[in-house]
Amino acid sequence: MRCILCKGNAIETKHTYIQEFDNCIIIIKNVPALVCSQCGEVYYSDVIAEKLEEIVDRLQVMVKDVAIFEYDKVVKAA
Repeated sequence: MRCILCKGNAIETKHTYIQEFDNCIIIIKNVPALVCSQCGEVYYSDVIAEKLEEIVDRLQVMVKDVAIFEYDKVVKAA
């Protein structure tokens, strides 16, 4: 895939997803993603983006400050 910002090559890798709210920060490590090798822009597939949204919605009510999770473990727990 080509990066839509700089036209560099986006490569399959794992990425750390960070979502910040008023009351907490949720960090999900090792999320499958495409990352541009030139500018670093991150792309998630529709399936992964939907899964991240579900995970964050579920965890937001449980986390008070900062929480760090492994993607594969959180997905399996769903």
